[in-house]
Amino acid sequence: MNALRLGRLWSLLASALPLAAASMNEMDHGAFVSWTIRGEGQPVTYKGIAVRLGAVAAICFDSELLRVSAAWSGGFLKWYPERDGLERNPTIQGRIHFRNAAAPGWSTSGSFADPRSESQGPLPESAGRYRGLFVHGESVVLAYTVGGCEVLESPGLAEIGAERFFVRALNLGKTPERLTVRLLAVPGRAARLQGNRSGLAQGVLQVKSEEETRFIGFKGLPPGAEWKILEGHLCLSLPPLTEPARLQIFLGDEPGIQVREMETRLRAHLQREAEPKDLAALCRGGPARWGELIATQARPGREDYGLAVDTLTVPRQNPWKSWLRFGGLDFLSPDRALLGSVSGDVWLVSGLENASGELRWKRFATGLYQPLGVKIVKGQIFVLGRDQVTRLHDLNGDDEADHYENFNNEALVGENFHSFMLNLETDSRGNFYFAQGAPWPPEIQTRHQGLLFQLSPDGRSLRPFADGLRGPNGLVIGPDDRMIYTDNEGHWLPTCSVQWVREGGFHGMKPTAHLHPDIPPDFEKPICWIPHDIDNSPGSPVWIQSPRWGPLDGRLLLTSYGKANLSILSVENVGGVLQGGTVRLPMRFASGLIRARMNPHDQHLYVCGMSVWQTAGVEPGGFYRVRYTGRPLHTLLESRVRPNGIELLFSDPLDPKEAGDPQNYSIEQWNYRWIARYGSPHYSVKNPDVEGHDAVPVEAARLSGDGRALFLQTPALQPVMQMKIAWNIRAADGTPIRQEFYQTINAAPKP
Repeated sequence: MNALRLGRLWSLLASALPLAAASMNEMDHGAFVSWTIRGEGQPVTYKGIAVRLGAVAAICFDSELLRVSAAWSGGFLKWYPERDGLERNPTIQGRIHFRNAAAPGWSTSGSFADPRSESQGPLPESAGRYRGLFVHGESVVLAYTVGGCEVLESPGLAEIGAERFFVRALNLGKTPERLTVRLLAVPGRAARLQGNRSGLAQGVLQVKSEEETRFIGFKGLPPGAEWKILEGHLCLSLPPLTEPARLQIFLGDEPGIQVREMETRLRAHLQREAEPKDLAALCRGGPARWGELIATQARPGREDYGLAVDTLTVPRQNPWKSWLRFGGLDFLSPDRALLGSVSGDVWLVSGLENASGELRWKRFATGLYQPLGVKIVKGQIFVLGRDQVTRLHDLNGDDEADHYENFNNEALVGENFHSFMLNLETDSRGNFYFAQGAPWPPEIQTRHQGLLFQLSPDGRSLRPFADGLRGPNGLVIGPDDRMIYTDNEGHWLPTCSVQWVREGGFHGMKPTAHLHPDIPPDFEKPICWIPHDIDNSPGSPVWIQSPRWGPLDGRLLLTSYGKANLSILSVENVGGVLQGGTVRLPMRFASGLIRARMNPHDQHLYVCGMSVWQTAGVEPGGFYRVRYTGRPLHTLLESRVRPNGIELLFSDPLDPKEAGDPQNYSIEQWNYRWIARYGSPHYSVKNPDVEGHDAVPVEAARLSGDGRALFLQTPALQPVMQMKIAWNIRAADGTPIRQEFYQTINAAPKP
């Protein structure tokens, strides 16, 4: 059965099967999984890469410390149900065979002391640096440096009778330094080597302590290699290398058979084993692992309104039980997009040019750590995960990633689930921007939480750009590099907000990392606040930049994860102070919305999202196309604060009689408090210690000659955190217009 026929079969199954409760434990995650990983009695591996070794075993590689933190058999990883697998980090499932202490896995000096000042983040580049990994079938090749030495490593498993040996296959480049690698912690006292084979290229030795005996096999060691027990760990010290070296190390467990018999079997296995492989041969692109194309259908939306929403059906049912919950989106070509799923995948979808035709989905990459940002730059694919920015390479043109390059992994990771890495955008100079959320409940875990980062175009320089962020789920960089992000209500965030970002700005969340010696006494005033019941979790803003969008051209739209809808975001500049407000559009989506991008080719808006917790969305993941139809929108487009009122601009002419009646409008206002509690009550402007709203009288309503500009006259306006303006009127064509606009006034113009 060819791939397309199989895809159509899966399409039929997807439409016929009921939606089941998906599970991270049921999902085939691929050859590896990147996550924060902990085992029983095991220090946490903040940036762990769990590599499958067949169906029965796995190892965890620490990409910061360049160590194998643990090896185990009997399972893989166990995810937990809280917040659909996102609140608790997965744990090792099975029996741990060995572990290594939370310290560097290699040394050029013989000391394994941690050189990092805070025991967080990657090692100094002079000590070593993770470069990325390659996937070739079921094999994973890790690439990193130790000092100036290039290292390729491929974990493996050898089964010798009933005994399992974890294999570290290493390819080392030339180096003038003596390198020492930690292999495993030896439990118990009186650790010693028996049958020390230092100086031999191939052989067997025993590692003994009061608690256990282990067998170690080796093959391909260079002359001058030495076995040592250092700080309670079995180590292999390698001499300076004038030529590249290839070697294998077999790490056994307490044998279940007689010692002599185990030694005989291990020697025989080493004798039969081929010479250590050239791992570079596995770094050129391997066979496709996810070859099946899955066909779904684009379902066009109704065109009786100014905007139509096409549902781009997601392959919820797929052979790998991949749980598709989208949080990243960008376009490879006019017809193809890449979407990142918080479950760890990146998928490629083609067929976007077919308005109501077949879509073809392809699993492109797996094993990423909550990819919530995707950006295509000159054809190169960048994905933001919680552990790093990854540059994905398809080395052989089969529409699958073979090389997962570490573009930058300097941002620190804590264990708290709420410290998501979010967004991935670029400015006109090619700098990347992304943000890290703050923990919930609020606590200081790293010096990077709550920051907006700037990353240089070459990935070499990461620096904080702004601070005081809590849940910065949306970011857009528009004309003239104007930068706007959205934040979520919580501690020190009285309600949701839309923020303009300037370098060095503090945005209100106190228990976060800070760019300032002291926490500022005040914070950057948002463009607007959004009441919690109107939007409890805004997503990405998006600038509409296309004449094909009629009255929306040049304006900002705002996605909502919490309410699964779109709003218009009005922004005005009063004497250098930005302010504005939001008004909902009459559209609902089946999933909460996270990301939005204009397709530069067809000029349509594409949005994607998920439904995990606290959202009106019901579908686990969704992908949609929003098109301007040319029909009336019947909506507010923008507002302008005047000394004695508000000027409102509408998309279409209003009925003069209804628009001119002040009784058809109501205005109320209130303030919030910047306090440590989660959110803030609403406080009267006139009586600041009293909870409640103040009514603002509408003294007159005047409509412009073209019927689109409406002025609501009020008493003199003063700065206020929240103003609600509601109207129940009709358009000139008789269409009812009933809307609410939520405005923030940071600066009132003088008469």
